[in-house]
Amino acid sequence: MRGMTSRITYRVATDEASQFAETVATIVSRHAGSDPWTPGAATSDASPELERALHGAGWEELGLDATLLPLVAPAAAELGRGFASLVPVDALLGGALKVGALVRYPGDNVLLIEPVHGELRVTTADRLSPVPYTDALGVARVEDQPGSLGRIGSDEDETRMAAWVAASTGYLAGLSEEALRLALMHTHSRRAFGGPLSALEPVQQMLADAATLVDGLTLLTTDCPGCDALAHAGEATERAVAICMQVTGALGFTFEFPLQRAYRRSRSARAWADAALVAWETAG
Repeated sequence: MRGMTSRITYRVATDEASQFAETVATIVSRHAGSDPWTPGAATSDASPELERALHGAGWEELGLDATLLPLVAPAAAELGRGFASLVPVDALLGGALKVGALVRYPGDNVLLIEPVHGELRVTTADRLSPVPYTDALGVARVEDQPGSLGRIGSDEDETRMAAWVAASTGYLAGLSEEALRLALMHTHSRRAFGGPLSALEPVQQMLADAATLVDGLTLLTTDCPGCDALAHAGEATERAVAICMQVTGALGFTFEFPLQRAYRRSRSARAWADAALVAWETAG
């Protein structure tokens, strides 16, 4: 009986996660913004329309209720598939993510949340200087910080950080899936040596390697991924997207083809995730 009950509970949780992910997918398709990035620019792809729509769907509750954790990664994967802003991911922390002297998507009057030694420390900044970055994350340097406002709270710290980790993992999984889809689309339509590019054995091998990485990342979203999963997801996503860039050749680096956005986002998201995890897990 206990086994039957656990299977029913798991099925209910899976159904709820799928339904919420479908809701997020619809929102992303309607409200995800374009990529404003240009080389050497300090830009942000934050989308107030996307944030408002997700708020209306109850997105922020995912960072407040530990029982909702199974919903987080599948929903965040839809953000990744749309190459959407990472603002909703960081919103699960309760503000803008701060690591060291840098903060991404600080916005106006937004609290800065810094994972440090197993705590989420809340600060503000009187002065921020935009930083040219390789991605449209609205990165800024904290130049004048009046001091700490304390911490969110012991139990809430754990819940919010767990939600952020799961969302970051799901986002990377969704991003890698979309990158592979773009690469497959290109290799099926591009002709070389009398047939489609996808018919060439070396290309098939590279696509198989990327697909293996992507499948592993997708499997992570079916559970409640933790810090180890996120650390793996950052590396695996960057590798998968790099393979996709390789098979698409020069096209992958053009602004007209969205794969370049996936490449930049995979590298920047991994860097921020790794730094946040190190800060969170380092003993005080």
